[in-house]
Amino acid sequence: MMLNELSYSALTDVILACLQAFAAGLLIRPDVEKKSAAWFWAIAMTLIATTFLLGAIDHGFFETARHWLHEPLKIATRVCAAITSIFICIAAALQFLGRRSRKAVYIISTSVNAVVITALFLSDNFFIVMASYSASMLLMLGMHINGLRKGTGSIAMIIGVVITFIASSLPIIGYEFFTGFGIYATYHIALMPAVLCFYIGGLKLNRKPIDS
Repeated sequence: MMLNELSYSALTDVILACLQAFAAGLLIRPDVEKKSAAWFWAIAMTLIATTFLLGAIDHGFFETARHWLHEPLKIATRVCAAITSIFICIAAALQFLGRRSRKAVYIISTSVNAVVITALFLSDNFFIVMASYSASMLLMLGMHINGLRKGTGSIAMIIGVVITFIASSLPIIGYEFFTGFGIYATYHIALMPAVLCFYIGGLKLNRKPIDS
């Protein structure tokens, strides 16, 4: 029996979700205190894994069968991605910014993604949430590049963001590893090295709350 593109997408999504969840679990260590940059990054990694898993369940069971749960699951997946964007911004702000700048990032990221989440219920536009997620990644990328001079940035995190953007461009240009494999399965495979980079980068984040 030949697998179709949705099947490949679901299978690679499950593998990616498991890899991501495993990395997130490794980041939740006894020495990581609540409300620290490392703690928020571990939550972000867990949310990313949840997003992948929801996508896998949708692609593998409901989208193929044109089940009525496909739409709710699709929205839930995208909402989870938008919430992830908030935690990425919080982790970056805690690692690099002062009190006032951190507060501004919290307010802006929460407000923007609240609008995004609302829009997801009104429009079937994947690029709305991708724009929000990309913005949070760009914020993290810029802060880590700037932080390299002070020793607070992470080369692994920078590489992870670059890989994420390269992987995200593959569905846009329609690239697939081989005919019939599908652009989204290709995207999932291309993202896997980024998970390792984000895990390694997460080990360098502050493990204590900024005000402790």
